[in-house]
Amino acid sequence: MGFPVSQDWRTALAAVPEGGLALFSPARGTLAMRRAARALMEDAAVLGGGQVLALPGGDLLLGAQAAPGHRAGRVIAELTGQAPESWILPAGREAAEARCRDAPPAAPVPSLAELEARCAAMAVPDFARLTLFAEGTGGRAAAQRLGPAQLGLPDPELESLAREWFCGRLLAVLADPAQRGLLPALRPGLRLILDLPRGGLPGGLSTGAPWRGAAPDDPNRPIALLPLSSRADPARFAAIEAGLRAAGWTVGLAAADARALDWVEAPGLAWAVPAGEMAPRHWPELLIALGPDVPGWCRGPGILREGIGP
Repeated sequence: MGFPVSQDWRTALAAVPEGGLALFSPARGTLAMRRAARALMEDAAVLGGGQVLALPGGDLLLGAQAAPGHRAGRVIAELTGQAPESWILPAGREAAEARCRDAPPAAPVPSLAELEARCAAMAVPDFARLTLFAEGTGGRAAAQRLGPAQLGLPDPELESLAREWFCGRLLAVLADPAQRGLLPALRPGLRLILDLPRGGLPGGLSTGAPWRGAAPDDPNRPIALLPLSSRADPARFAAIEAGLRAAGWTVGLAAADARALDWVEAPGLAWAVPAGEMAPRHWPELLIALGPDVPGWCRGPGILREGIGP
């Protein structure tokens, strides 16, 4: 994914007329942000008489007129939170060339087909993870989370897609008694936290042991974690939530940023978020604090905290 790297960018930089602009936008942020920044630079190239070149470490706008490039730079700064660097030519040519040459290469981004093939080829023990959680001030394991490993991809959107595929594979293994032995061994008596894809549980899986739910007042009621993106379709999410609750599950949302607690209204839902040094301003009824070294504020009522050893 991305744009082919331009091989002769130094010659193009040297050919920009006096008073022209070189603007360099490093490869940072999500893939969507980088594509939006590239589109802004291409618009500026049309308006300013120039071109946009793809380099290993980012994109380079070369324009005969400086004003459109400066406008694009301001919008890119608002979009990404960091302004691209720019130089008026030919005075800034040497500095521009050094910056373009020395920028760290962007992390390779797999295509969708490559990512799907990678996820399909991974053995179950390589992507299935079981983590343990304590409750409140207790030191013993009170819950166990079965979910997919993270691949550490350079783009959150692709990481989210990998999670979907892995969750689907986990459910397929759970539904097949012949394959369940490939999963990490669940601990009897511990509350189950199960990561689900956006579509929830397939029909029938929630009713078979050991995946059946529990009574509404059962404190050991299993927790179904849906990705925050599942809320993008409110009607569909409401139907999935109702089905899970009817099957005896507590429903929760998994978010990559704890700030989601402050801007998403989700009454009655549990939340699983990374635990930062500061406690969130808004608390759900049940908070699942993620991270191997959770801070002290996580040792309170209504919190399941990660970091319990084997």
